[in-house]
Amino acid sequence: MIYFEKVRFKNFGSFGNSFTEVDLIKRPMTLVSGNNGHGKSFALLDSITFALFGKPFRKINIPQLVNSINQKDCVVEVEFKVNDIAYRIVRGLKPKVFEIYKNGELINQHAKSKDYQKMLEEQILRMNYKSFTQVVILGSSSFVPFMQLPAADRRTIIEDILDINIFSTMNGLLKEKISSLREEIKENARKNELFTEKVAMQEKHIQSLREQSQKSIEEFEDKIQSSVDDRNKIQNEIDLVSNEIQDFLSTIKDRDIIKKNIQQLEKLMTQVSSKRERYENQLKEITNKNSCSECGQSLPEEHIESMRASAKEKLDKMVSGIVEMNGNMKALLERSEEIAVVVDAVQEKQSHLNELNGRLNASNSHIRQLESMKNQASSESSSIDEQIALLETQKAELEQVKEERKTLVELQDNHAVAHTLLKDSGIKSKIIKHYLPIMNKLINHYLTSMDFFAQFHLDEEFNETIKSRHRDTFSYMSFSEGEKLRIDLSLLLAWREIARLKNSANCNLLILDEVFDSSLDGMGTDEFMKLLHSLGKKCNIFVISHKADNLTDKFPASMSFEKKGNFSRIVK
Repeated sequence: MIYFEKVRFKNFGSFGNSFTEVDLIKRPMTLVSGNNGHGKSFALLDSITFALFGKPFRKINIPQLVNSINQKDCVVEVEFKVNDIAYRIVRGLKPKVFEIYKNGELINQHAKSKDYQKMLEEQILRMNYKSFTQVVILGSSSFVPFMQLPAADRRTIIEDILDINIFSTMNGLLKEKISSLREEIKENARKNELFTEKVAMQEKHIQSLREQSQKSIEEFEDKIQSSVDDRNKIQNEIDLVSNEIQDFLSTIKDRDIIKKNIQQLEKLMTQVSSKRERYENQLKEITNKNSCSECGQSLPEEHIESMRASAKEKLDKMVSGIVEMNGNMKALLERSEEIAVVVDAVQEKQSHLNELNGRLNASNSHIRQLESMKNQASSESSSIDEQIALLETQKAELEQVKEERKTLVELQDNHAVAHTLLKDSGIKSKIIKHYLPIMNKLINHYLTSMDFFAQFHLDEEFNETIKSRHRDTFSYMSFSEGEKLRIDLSLLLAWREIARLKNSANCNLLILDEVFDSSLDGMGTDEFMKLLHSLGKKCNIFVISHKADNLTDKFPASMSFEKKGNFSRIVK
């Protein structure tokens, strides 16, 4: 139950810059009086609905709520308890303020005031503006009676009173889940198509790899064999040329000796030629010589001849040696020329051999390259294994997607069942059907208490049927204003009683705005006062009226508003 305790405000409507406070629990029944425009409705109707729901009860533009003289610092505060938890709502304009205090501590505000308001209505008040006005306020001004509301609004109010709007909230959330689930199923179908295509493509890829790998290996084997045959031919030719070179080399094994002998013979011939020249010079000197070169004495002819013969003998030996050496040199040079011819042939063969070795190396390198490429092609079998592993993974993912689809479809079926239960024709209909007889009984009880003798009945769609004693059928709009008021009062009191029984939209506050001023006759007023006195034990009732003089003696307490200058105030 919501237990309203007080409301206070400043710069609100016609009220000034000092806080005006109304105690909501001081008396069980209070008559509120004052002339038109003196602030009665601002103080009790607009202030409370503005603080709780951010809008006034009457049709007033929000900016017009700010006092037109001060034009700023408009603040309204309402205090109440819910299950012994104290709440204070502070709402203001210029500057804009919206705060909720729980046991004196500010509740963290959401990023959006809309979410903050939603939390207030759904988690604390547990009713919205329409429900609040149907169970708390009955007014002749901006009030729209239950019977004049469209069917959807009637249902909302009844659901709040019966505390079954949670099913509507659940149904709204369920619709979002169904919509989200529908998208998930579409996404799952897209995944299923994608993974099915990926598996098919992977299988084709693996088959292609297998065929390509086998074909590549066979091609490389053919190329390797051809290259090996070429290499063998080159190797055979290398062996042949090498043998030929060896044969040539075997014929010039004396090459170094001949070269050395020629060098030695040339040196010796140089020495012998030098001696020959010296002996020739000596022979000339002896021939022309007839005296001693040291003492100048004449030499005997015999001595000169002896010297000449000795010199000639030596010279002849030198000449003979030179002739012999020339013969030997000729033989050596002839052999050297033969060796040179063989060396040229060997060099030619060696050049050819080098070319063959280069070709052999190139052939070996090509074979190694082909073998590497073959090995790589062979190793692609391991790559195929990897692709097979990837295929298995993709198949597992496809199966997972299919399992997810089964789960999603099953969840969709469950949601469909839950949606059927949460629709207006589901659980709520069962609960409403259960409470409708009680509602109709209470409505007829209060109608009878106000001398309105007719059978009132609401069906499951909240359409009314009203039958007179003579069983004539009427609609709400066919009655007079006084009779409509009696029906409205009966509905209001019935909703409050149902709310009390359900402990849902139940509260201590009941505000009647100008109910006694227009449509109730004297007997109706007396009967209605009896009802109010019986209710006064359970709630705090405020009756706003212009006809206070005729009602003052009927109320244990009264409150009057007057406007002095430009500002309203409470005078008693």
